[in-house]
Amino acid sequence: MHRLDNKLMEYIIKENLTLQLFKGDFGLEKENVRVDGQGKLALTPHPEEFGSKLYNPYIKTDFSESQIEMITPVCGTIEEAYSFLENLQDIVSLNIGDEYLWPQSNPPILPEEEAIPIAVFESEGKSQSEYRHRLAEKYGRKKQMLSGIHYNFSFDEDFLKILHEQFGAKESYRSFKDALYLKVARNFLRHRWLLIYLTGASPVFHKTYGENFEAISEALGSDCLYFKDLTSLRNSQWGYKNEEDFIVSYDSLAGYIKDVQSLIDAGKIANASEFYNPVRLKAKGQKGNLELLKDEGIKYLELRIFDLNPLSKNGIFIEDVYLVHLFMIYMLLLEDCPFGAKEQEIANQNHDIATMLGRQADVPIYNEARQLVPLREVALDILADLERIIEVLNTKVDLFTTLIDSSKAKVKDPTKTYAQRIIEAVREQSYVDFHLEIAKEYLEDSSSKSTLCGFEDLELSTQILIRDAITRGISFEILDREENFLKLTQGSKVEYVKQATKTSKDSYISYLIMENKVVTKELLKEQGLTVPASLSYSSIDEAKLSFDKFQGAKIVIKPKSTNYGIGISIFKEHFTKKEFDRALEIAFRYDQTVLVEHFAPGKEYRFLVIGNEVVGVLQRVPANVQGDGHKNIRELVQVKNKDPLRGQGHKTPLEKIALGEIEEGFLKSQGKDFDYIPAQGEVVFLRENSNISTGGDSIDYTDTVHESYKQLALKAAQAVRANITGVDIMIQDINKPYDDSNYAIIELNFNPAMYMHYYPYQGKRRPVGEKVLSLLFDK
Repeated sequence: MHRLDNKLMEYIIKENLTLQLFKGDFGLEKENVRVDGQGKLALTPHPEEFGSKLYNPYIKTDFSESQIEMITPVCGTIEEAYSFLENLQDIVSLNIGDEYLWPQSNPPILPEEEAIPIAVFESEGKSQSEYRHRLAEKYGRKKQMLSGIHYNFSFDEDFLKILHEQFGAKESYRSFKDALYLKVARNFLRHRWLLIYLTGASPVFHKTYGENFEAISEALGSDCLYFKDLTSLRNSQWGYKNEEDFIVSYDSLAGYIKDVQSLIDAGKIANASEFYNPVRLKAKGQKGNLELLKDEGIKYLELRIFDLNPLSKNGIFIEDVYLVHLFMIYMLLLEDCPFGAKEQEIANQNHDIATMLGRQADVPIYNEARQLVPLREVALDILADLERIIEVLNTKVDLFTTLIDSSKAKVKDPTKTYAQRIIEAVREQSYVDFHLEIAKEYLEDSSSKSTLCGFEDLELSTQILIRDAITRGISFEILDREENFLKLTQGSKVEYVKQATKTSKDSYISYLIMENKVVTKELLKEQGLTVPASLSYSSIDEAKLSFDKFQGAKIVIKPKSTNYGIGISIFKEHFTKKEFDRALEIAFRYDQTVLVEHFAPGKEYRFLVIGNEVVGVLQRVPANVQGDGHKNIRELVQVKNKDPLRGQGHKTPLEKIALGEIEEGFLKSQGKDFDYIPAQGEVVFLRENSNISTGGDSIDYTDTVHESYKQLALKAAQAVRANITGVDIMIQDINKPYDDSNYAIIELNFNPAMYMHYYPYQGKRRPVGEKVLSLLFDK
């Protein structure tokens, strides 16, 4: 029944093309409706946080204001696409207020038809608004609330070119590629019933959706209905599909376009987007554009049969995405067979059997001769083919063997299907309670994250900027991962950003001024701002000779161009000549010029200036541990560093605490060492400087600090003509207005870390990424 194209298989093996065969471009599109805390459809507008409904490439409005569509970019691997989908799930979940993303394809508690809000678009989207109103009249608004996942896939272009040279040299590359994708589409349509059975996850529906067919369904609980052997309501005759099963040609692209256009001309569908076939032929980046498909040919296939799986936070398990990929490879490697009207009718019948009767123990399906054969027997034959392919191609054997074994178990025992598991869970809790409970669990998981999936190698500030760009609909491209260098695009406007805060809004000279602490101080003094008195040294020998000048004073020794608190030593108590010299040696490691400045009294606060606004104020508490009466300092640091919020390289909200020479010296000044055991509740500071990058803690004071200090910070930024800077101010009392004696500006930072304001150790999160994007893109 299922014959593999051995000639193609042999060529792939002979030419060692297995890796190329498994490459491709991947994309996922997911729809979810929003619900309130009672599981009722949210009737609120599409959140403004997501920007334009027309132009946000990642987060859109589907049919209804209540229905969000999430779209990943084209990704080179399944992992990348899946991680991006998870990021979208997290971003959307955290930006819809007190609402939740409904995790099921079948709708929640629905109001009356007319109360379901159709998506509203600005004037440029008039055609989209009109289209949605036509759909509402034709299919009803409730049917539009069915949601699902679309899987977009194309084979690796280089792989296809190699196949073209071997098997299609007599025709153009475009014609060869079109024919190849048409073959895959035909085979997919013929065998799609198996994927519906394996991934179907919409077996139960709320009474407010099933009121028109309540008489022929059964009650599962007080609030829901089901059909006894149903696998996927969404894919069934009661789901969202065209009014009839249209037969179109898949023999050629021209025939496909002609037949779909004929349906439009006959008024059966409004446009190609209303052709709700399980697979659609797509031109690059376009939805339902037949002219572009005619001009450019087939760029990828859109598979449309996948339910939202409520058992997975992302609506689909990554294992199932891999299974679909393997299935598509199988569709390529199968021999081609005719797929005319008769074969399409059989495929449609098998589709209906899988959706409505799939879990029936002895359910039959039709073979190509229209004979009834056992569904489970045919399914196991297909899975055996997949096993043989993996064995022969020897790629990701463990992963795919596990997937195939799991699929076999579902085929042999319908109680192991997602559909059956969902039925049992709903039976125990009720339809609304089950889905609402896991929606809340998924929100909690989203809330607990501090990093973006797939971008953990980037600095956390860069991750924050990417997250906010996705939210607002600003496209991004990573130009250099190691340098955290981004290209941001919105419409025709392009901005380049390095490390989240180095942007076109600051000139190179401003950068150089802030990097040079001597020059910074001179410019601040010119503006009448208070800075600590200091001397600079370009020779370590000369600096060491200055010991007598500073003996008995409170001083800070630091490199002229340090950042992140590197190389800084602070002496607020008596220090020896040996300690003084050692601090100079440490500072000279990081620069050829070192400053020795008088220590400014008070507590240190970081003011983050973006544009003409202070968007965050933090007190940075030096690295410290709190005693329990049993562990020594070394052990307490180990415990504190286990906090998942602590990491290294500015990729987590807090940095791990180090125990090095500076910490050892600072403890020594307190008469302590790493083996000291602090008493219960005793706080021991390990450093004098309070940088987060050296293990410090951050406490938000944005709403507490006296307004006059914010004006000081803005004046300091203006002094060096900086649009983005971190102003470090020593303040004796943040509740009292400043005067010349109760504060000192100790540094301006040209690359201030945003993450400590977004993830403070204590206090309110500040929208720092949004502020940078507003500076760059708002007129």
